[in-house]
Amino acid sequence: MALKLRKDIKKSSYYVWFLGAKESKGLRGSEYVLPVIKHLEEREKDVEPFKVTLQVSHKGLKIVQNVVSQGKSSKPKNETIKHFIPHNTITCVYQHEDVIACILLLFNPVTKCPLHVHAYRCDSLETASLLKQQLQTLIERPENQKKFAEIESRLKPVKEAKKVESSVGSDTGTSTRESESSEER
Repeated sequence: MALKLRKDIKKSSYYVWFLGAKESKGLRGSEYVLPVIKHLEEREKDVEPFKVTLQVSHKGLKIVQNVVSQGKSSKPKNETIKHFIPHNTITCVYQHEDVIACILLLFNPVTKCPLHVHAYRCDSLETASLLKQQLQTLIERPENQKKFAEIESRLKPVKEAKKVESSVGSDTGTSTRESESSEER
């Protein structure tokens, strides 16, 4: 059976500032994105974000970064680093003024975390709106919505079981808050 490629998105490029990435505590929802945006905006005051090009297509999101590195010789060397994020791993997008944040379902071997919020600052509200609209189109594909709903339904029983364990854990001398914080780690 031939793979049917969707052309529901016109390929577009956005030159943005990458504010950073942080682990997400959930798959979808502004309640997981907003605290990360606030944290990254605070960090932006101390650490200058770097510029990247986001290329959005029907396949997903490509992050392109040009880096100047010191080669073996004394001359600086230009390198292009590219990261591809498939359309079915972008679970949520949120716009806060000129900042676009999205939750990505990609495993990070360093943090051992499968969910991350990435935040990007656009040059204008209009650019941010266009980027959000394109990412939202990818997210709203029926096959992606089905996949996310399945993941959420599998996570729900785990969360409920942890709540029961937390209340049982208080019998062992640890408070419920201590049990919850150890689970978050």
